[in-house]
Amino acid sequence: MKRALLIILAAILFIQSARPNTFRVNNTLTTDPAQKLFKTIPEAHNAATVLAGDTLLIEGTAVVHPAFTMTKRLVLIGTGYLLTENAQTQSAAAQSIVSKITIKPSAAGTILIGLNFSDYYTENAPFIEASNVIIMRCFIPNWLYLTGDINNVQILQNFFLEGGIANYYTTDKFTNVVLKNNFISDPVNITSNSSYQRTFAAVEYNIFQSTVILTTSLFRSNIITGIGAVVTVSSAQVQNNLVSSNQLPASNGNQTYNATQLFAGPTGNSTDGQYKIKTSSPYLTAGYNNSQPGIYGGSMPYVLSGMPPIPAIYELVADGFGSKQNGLPVTIKAKVNQ
Repeated sequence: MKRALLIILAAILFIQSARPNTFRVNNTLTTDPAQKLFKTIPEAHNAATVLAGDTLLIEGTAVVHPAFTMTKRLVLIGTGYLLTENAQTQSAAAQSIVSKITIKPSAAGTILIGLNFSDYYTENAPFIEASNVIIMRCFIPNWLYLTGDINNVQILQNFFLEGGIANYYTTDKFTNVVLKNNFISDPVNITSNSSYQRTFAAVEYNIFQSTVILTTSLFRSNIITGIGAVVTVSSAQVQNNLVSSNQLPASNGNQTYNATQLFAGPTGNSTDGQYKIKTSSPYLTAGYNNSQPGIYGGSMPYVLSGMPPIPAIYELVADGFGSKQNGLPVTIKAKVNQ
């Protein structure tokens, strides 16, 4: 109980420190500055009242937000994804669906949480051109591009459906990128050379369904499921990874897994829940320091549906009628997602 309380307090403190002021964005409503409400993300971004470091709560609707370019450091928080597939997500299952977001260098320090990128095309992919950016708990059905000259980017707990990570130009370079607890379906094929370094600081607790080619300080506790996927990792610490077909030497805790003993599977599970490791699996402690490998392991395990680390109402029950004397009886169930 004490540990859970500390996690909740840490989540609340994180959000409070990240957002001196908070604004709503809802593309089905009319802008009302007095209520801190904007119809579009660009309108909120460009508003004089929205300052660097402020937070935009992107409310879920059926309308896709258009592509835009960020030149101001902001925190964007959406509602998560796959909301109807997992329990205790949001009482209203509408998602915060966005198109291409380009984060320019002047927006360094930007944080994106719980957003759903709209489709599989490159023109709707996130482009990171700034340092000190965090992309967290987003649904990315396309590619994420690291471009320009950047460092200290954190890519955490995202679900890449039909997408991977790449640099966009041959002259792109980056250092100190952290890749943790992501499900990535397409290749991560990023080479580095003496002229253009493209290096990760840590690649841990991910599930890769395809080729992995990269340079990193450490590569630990990952699961590579693609049969025949190329795994070429330049690192002094390649430890405790599970591979599908002998792509890594059987040393330093690396091993080839038996597929029937690994994941819970799709039967009775959600799109992201199926990648939990079976409770009876011999691989539950196959990660570094006897941790669980894959997206549900480590110090920041994957959160179902990418729920943001703020309180969320997942059930709302109200009687159809109320009165001035007795009010309207309402039952609310909510939780904070660590």
